Order: sequence, then C-alpha cells, then structure tokens
Amino acid sequence: MQSIRELYDQQMKELSAACNRVAELGYVTSHGGNLSMRVAEDVVLITPTKVEKRNCSPDDICAINLKGEPVYTPQGRKATSEWPFHLRVYQKRPDLRSVVHAHPPILTGYAIAGVDVMATPFLPECAIEVGPMILVPYAQPGSDALAEMFDEPLRRSNGFLMENHGALMTSADGIMRTVDMLEMMENAAQSAQVALALGRFKPIPEKDLADLEDVMRSRGLPMPGEKGFHQTLKDCFA
Repeated sequence: MQSIRELYDQQMKELSAACNRVAELGYVTSHGGNLSMRVAEDVVLITPTKVEKRNCSPDDICAINLKGEPVYTPQGRKATSEWPFHLRVYQKRPDLRSVVHAHPPILTGYAIAGVDVMATPFLPECAIEVGPMILVPYAQPGSDALAEMFDEPLRRSNGFLMENHGALMTSADGIMRTVDMLEMMENAAQSAQVALALGRFKPIPEKDLADLEDVMRSRGLPMPGEKGFHQTLKDCFA
C-alpha cells in the first residue's frame, strides 16, 4: 500500500510551489500565512507551522483529516495551528478544494481599517470570479471561535478579509489558481486605493451586473458562494 507521501506526491509539490509563489509575491513574511488542499474526502494537505513559505518544500507538507487529527507528519514538522478555519471551510463548503491565507499589504490594510470597499463590485473579473470580499470579524488566530466566524460568510462568497489578520481566498480549483485569484484581488485593491485617493470611486451600476451574468454563463462560472445561495450576481453584492 502506498504511503500518504507517495500517494499525494504531486499535490504536495503543487502546494509547496504555491507557498513559494505567495512568498515571491510578498504576501507573507517570516512564518506567516498558511495554505491547504483537500485531496480526498477526509484528507487535507496543509502547510507546517514555523516554516517560511519561501523555503517550503514537498517534504515539509503535512496531512490531517477533517477532525484535525494528523494523518501524515514529516519528521520535525507539525501542521499550522490555524488548521481549524481551513477545516471549517471544507466542512461547510464541500465544493471547495483549496484555501490560501496570507497578508497581502493592501488587502490587509483594508482588513485592519475595517472598510468594506472590497465587498463592492467595481471590476468585472473580480465580481464574477470571486464575488465580494466579505469582512470576517476578528477572533484569536487558530481558535475555534475564528473558524466559526466563517460559517455565514462562506455561504455568500469565495474571498474574505479577516479583521486585523489578513485575507483568505478559497477555490473549487487547484491551489495555484487560488493564489492567482488572491493576486487578482490584491491588484484590484491597489486600483481601488488609487480611485479612493482621487475621490472618484465608482462601483459597477446594478443594472449592468445582469450583463456580467451572461459572461459568467459563457465561461461556465458558478455564482460566488455556496451553490444555490445566490440566484443573481446582484444578490451577491446586496
């Protein structure tokens, strides 16, 4: 029988490559941030604690089950202490396959300020691929309380700002796609910052959101959030 390390070798390579990319983008520093991938019904690959993402390799990746119990732990490694909210995501949204938590500077600035500008539809790609980046109230990192804060927001969107903490991006696709969407939203946040500084921040008019639904259908994109929770794109940003 293959070991966990052998069975999920390719996925561990993907996860470590995503860690390296997040570090390259400057979205994490020191031991900050954590990433995970759901690779089976009860197996989640997740980053270790106290390992810089720029140095993370496939040999560092841990595996846990949906109860948070270790399934595979490389010698000298331990799963990130923030595993509770990763598992909450997979438990509440079985459609999701990957989670990236990081600290992109502009998005994290909005999270610290508690402004909800990123929950506004102001760029088409962001609106149809991620939906609103919903502000999640602060709770102690790594706590069950923080994990529970995601219960309601997870139904409404795929991207989140964690008050005084950072950003969280989820996806039904592979981990690198999730990193790409986080990068897209950080770039959007920079554009929003410029628009706000110029005093002319203009969201997409509600009447035009229906046209974006045609774009979504042509690309085969689902509504952001839990399947069936939103009927229209306008609902997502209500």
